[in-house]
This record gives sequence, C-alpha cells and structure tokens, in this order.
Amino acid sequence: MTMNGSMRELNGSTGQDKASERAFYDSLFRTRRRFDQFQDSIYRRMARLAREGATGTQALDLGCGSGSQAVCLADEGFHVVAADLSIEGVRVAAATVQQGGRTASLMNADAEHIPLRDASVDACTCGLLLHHFNDLGAVAEELRRIVKPGGVVVALDANAHNPPTWMFLNVLHRMKRNPRLTPNQRALRTSEIRAAFGAHGFADFHFESVTSQLRKDWLGDSLGARLNYYTRATVLALSNALPQISRGNMLLSVFRRQPA
Repeated sequence: MTMNGSMRELNGSTGQDKASERAFYDSLFRTRRRFDQFQDSIYRRMARLAREGATGTQALDLGCGSGSQAVCLADEGFHVVAADLSIEGVRVAAATVQQGGRTASLMNADAEHIPLRDASVDACTCGLLLHHFNDLGAVAEELRRIVKPGGVVVALDANAHNPPTWMFLNVLHRMKRNPRLTPNQRALRTSEIRAAFGAHGFADFHFESVTSQLRKDWLGDSLGARLNYYTRATVLALSNALPQISRGNMLLSVFRRQPA
C-alpha cells in the first residue's frame, strides 16, 4: 500500500471551495476516525455496478472517505486506487483497507486534478462526491481524461428530485448553514449530471433513486442526534408515495465514457 501526500491545487476558477471542504473533513476524521454514513449494502451495490460495467480491473474510488467503498471494490476483484481531498480521511481509509485484509493505493488528491495517467481507469466510483461541487464541469473533464473509453462511472449523491432532500440542502442550508454540513453541499438533479458529463464525452446514463437511511451512530448518540435519525426515517417513509426518481434521498448515477 502506498500513500501519496502531494496535492495539486487548481489555479483560477474551480467548482469547489477546497479549503472549507478539506478543513471540515480533516476535523471530522480527526475527531471521529472511521465512520460510515450508510449501511454496507450501498457500498457493495456500487462496487457490483462498477464490476458489471467495467471490462478491466483498474478502479478509482474518488472521495474515498473512510475506505469502505475501496474494500468493496477490492472484493470485486479490482486493483484499487482510493483518493480523497482530506489527508485525515486518507489515513483512516488506509487503516480500513489494511484492517479488512485488502490492498489499495491511497492518495491525497483533488478530484479536479487527479495524479493518474490518461485513460488509466476502467471504473470510477464517486460516493457522495459530486454534490460537493458548485459546478461539475472541471471534475467531469478530469474524469473524461482518466477513464478509459468504455469505462464506467458510478456515483451516489443527494437527490434533488426528493422534495425533503431538496428543501433541506438547497433551500434551508442556503438560508442558514447547517454546521454538520460543508458550505458546498447541495442536492443534484439528473439533468445537471447528464448535461455536465454528457458535454465531456459520457453517455448511456442510468439514474435511479435510492433510500439510504443514515446509520444511527452517524451523528453521535445525543438526544438531538437520535431525534434527527428518526425524523429522517419518517420523512423518507412518506416519500415512498412519490414517483421512483423522487422516492429516495440519494441519486444513483451510472454512465459510460464514450470513444474519442
């Protein structure tokens, strides 16, 4: 296992406030160490979709967080590179991979400037990554560079088609910042993902909503955290009456890099 501590920063315009993102997650990982927001079934499903869509064995877990997705990708037979903007997150992910008896290359990297060769990745997972960008153009352009023609991207993000999720992230969080979120977080629509990645050589888009309840211990064990958990569970249950793309709080996206 290797860890690359170098960071290539963007010069000029960017789709992300990297300083606030890095500070938030460095603090969170330093305090909480390993934590996983969702149940393991979500990570396993994304890994299976990556395996089904890829013809090769080179996978990138971009925005790897605690490392659970990287372990699932390794279980599917991939040679995994796991990258995160947070150096503390990379350290936790390295420990998670090692404790799971798997191997992966770890790097501290910016999703808009990834230190990998052109066309070197058969599959890329982006778990809870894209919705941290105000503009998806630069990250879409970078994924076009590193994903091989025919390669697959599997992404999971907050779902703007789900009314409670849209209200919470795109309205209330904009009116008054929630300290448990980064300033950049928002919910995404299929149209934005299709437009951004379609303009950079991706096609064969598939979207579906996923109801992904947070783990009970995600926010801690205080009374407020428990009330937050059960309130979310109730709201998501009510969303089951909506059309499929609007039911879940998460938007699962799968799309493929087209030949040049």
